[in-house]
This record gives sequence, structure tokens and C-alpha cells, in this order.
Amino acid sequence: MLQPNQPPPAPGPDGQRDGGFTLIELMVVALIVAVLIGIAIPTYLNASHRASDIASRSNLRNALTVARTIYTDNQAYPATTTMVTQLGTEEPNLVFGDDTTPSATGKEISVATSASAAGGAVDTIVLAAYSRSGTCWYYRHVATVALGASGTSYATTGSGTACQAANAPAAAASWTFL
Repeated sequence: MLQPNQPPPAPGPDGQRDGGFTLIELMVVALIVAVLIGIAIPTYLNASHRASDIASRSNLRNALTVARTIYTDNQAYPATTTMVTQLGTEEPNLVFGDDTTPSATGKEISVATSASAAGGAVDTIVLAAYSRSGTCWYYRHVATVALGASGTSYATTGSGTACQAANAPAAAASWTFL
């Protein structure tokens, strides 16, 4: 212990003072670590959300590929319940449900089939899959080439409604062609 008016101890033989880090040095290190964590966490969360969206879209593409194969074999999409069964048989890695069954994960896909024109063949399919980012992804394929809406398009909705094919956007402006 130092006595009043006594000088601090002399440095050791190697010229260094004895002791550890000062409180200021430790606080600076803690501040630097906190800033780095503050930068890394949002970046990680954004990457995680993008990865989840990509996984959901990939599963929808795989399901749509199988659905289009079924359409080619029959020249029409089967009714929704039959389509769900056939998709489950052809693509066992995914779980399919009808248009009123909500998707809770990217591997659960809600399916709806319909006719695009009155009295026509069942030529439209809508698939929906929920992403962990809170986005519901919809893929729609209209197989009749003569229609203006023919081809494959996609749409998204937020977490406000159940992610099921029955809740797909109705307005043509909501869909973007792939």
C-alpha cells in the first residue's frame, strides 16, 4: 500500500508496470464487441429470411414441375382433392393440402385447381407456401396458351391472412410473370 506523497512503484526489470488492464481499456474492448454484434445480427437475420424465402420458392417450383407433368399426362389438372393426392404420391418430400389448408412451413403446400374460362378444362393451378420470414408465396400456372394470363406467375402476401391457395390474390395486377 502506498503512503501519502510516495511515488508509484518503479517499473519491473522489463520496463513494464505491474498489473492488468485498466477499466477504460476493458470498456473500449466491450464497446467494440457490442458494435460488431450490432452489425452482425441484422445481417444474419436478413440472410436467414432470404434463405427461407428461397427455400419456399424452390419447393413451389418443384411442386409446380410435378403438377405440370400431371397436366401433360391428362391434358387438364385434376380436381383439387385428386391433385393433392397425386402430388403427394409424385413428390413425397413435400406435404400437400387442399386450398383451405394453410401452409405453416415451406414444405407444406396448399393447392387449388380451377378452370380459367367458363365451361373450359381445369387449366389453372395455384400453389401456396409459407416462409419463416412471414411471407406467403403463391405460384400460379395457367396452361391454356390462348389466354392473356397464361404461363407461370407469382405473388406474395404478408402475415395478415392464412397462407393457403384460397387466399391467393385475385387481381391480375398482383401477379408477376416468371
